[in-house]
Amino acid sequence: MNSASKRIVFYIVFFVLLLMPVVAMLTSWIPRAAILNVSVLLGFIGMALAGLQLIPIGKIHWLADALDMDKVYSNHHRLSLLAIVLVLVHPLMLLVTKMVYRPDTVNFGWIGLAGLVLIGLTSVLRKKIKLGYVSWLALHNLLTAVILVFGLLHMFKVGYYTILPLVKWVWLIEIAVWAILIIYIRVIRPIMIGRKPYKVESVEAEPNAVYTLNLLPDGHAGVPFKAGQIAWISTGKNPWVLSRNPFSYAGSDVAPGGRIRFAIKEAGDFTKTIKDLKPGDRVFVDGPYGQFNINKPGMQKGLVLLAGGIGVAPVMSIVNTLADTNDKRPVYVFYGDLNEETALYLDEFAAAAKKIDLKFINVLEKPLNADHPYPGYITADLMKSILPEDYKDLFYFVCGPEPMLRAIEKNLIKLGVAEGKTIFGLKAKQAHIENFEMA
Repeated sequence: MNSASKRIVFYIVFFVLLLMPVVAMLTSWIPRAAILNVSVLLGFIGMALAGLQLIPIGKIHWLADALDMDKVYSNHHRLSLLAIVLVLVHPLMLLVTKMVYRPDTVNFGWIGLAGLVLIGLTSVLRKKIKLGYVSWLALHNLLTAVILVFGLLHMFKVGYYTILPLVKWVWLIEIAVWAILIIYIRVIRPIMIGRKPYKVESVEAEPNAVYTLNLLPDGHAGVPFKAGQIAWISTGKNPWVLSRNPFSYAGSDVAPGGRIRFAIKEAGDFTKTIKDLKPGDRVFVDGPYGQFNINKPGMQKGLVLLAGGIGVAPVMSIVNTLADTNDKRPVYVFYGDLNEETALYLDEFAAAAKKIDLKFINVLEKPLNADHPYPGYITADLMKSILPEDYKDLFYFVCGPEPMLRAIEKNLIKLGVAEGKTIFGLKAKQAHIENFEMA
């Protein structure tokens, strides 16, 4: 099944699971005060939506090439917030009616709601409250259990609609799906990852606290990936705790021996450990994920690769892959960084330029050399002065921090490559924007 068909199947399943409780309730409608029924309806939708958030975080490998992971995680955050709002509105509407409920049913509901609110707050504020990822993950798992267990206890204890056969069976199906997803996320997927471990070949220190992690397959032929895709990684004896953030593959997707490479900037509790890895240390890789594929028809006339800082990692994977396959299409790289001392992989870009039709533009915000040809930022005017007349036919790949992405988004609109006004919400068949801080 191709990626488009998988994507259609995913959305059909998602919306069927989301709307089943609503349809069951409407089919079994109980005549009573409208505010009561609307409150229950919102609670049902919020609960179903909260449970379905297990799908994107599950990183279902069958969908790896069908979904844009940037959008998946962005939508995950938005939908989680919507679920919190819907579930919160449910009891607030009931308070207006001043109806009296059994204390145990009410308490179950408030406990589930408290879990939902806490899971949202701790996810949004994790960095501000300095909560480590492993601690956050344990808390996240605990709160997920609280939400599902107490939320369902509340629903079935109240029993207005859940005593009706159709509604009851719909919720039992929802619960079964959630249980399967939890087992897949926490048990099956780690076992699968553990069967194909990697070992450290070397760790190379780069400028600006960046480390190149080179890995070799350990006891297997390697897991194929495509340049521009991402993976989650973990170190140690087992794969049960993966890193919080995804990392872009930084090496060629046709590297011999199944070798893979990541460029990782020291920025958090996990990334600070990369420099301490030794040759032979075990690493687990959950990937690849992502839709990007340089072999797609729309990319054959040429590529424009725009990167900022460590966002250069997937660009390196694309460039190295093109160089290793002697690709003939034109490639334009606009790479922005602070200065000459923080810029990454300049030697590799120079080496690749000898093999393929590559034009490399290194834009430095504050160059140390007063004669640097491209000071400042990557602007629409700079891009237009470098790109050929048919630049609208080329494909644009962008990766970097959010401020840079906002700027490049405006550039693409100004150049007529894309249209739209929302951040990272461009309408463009010939552009892919990747936020490396997405998770």
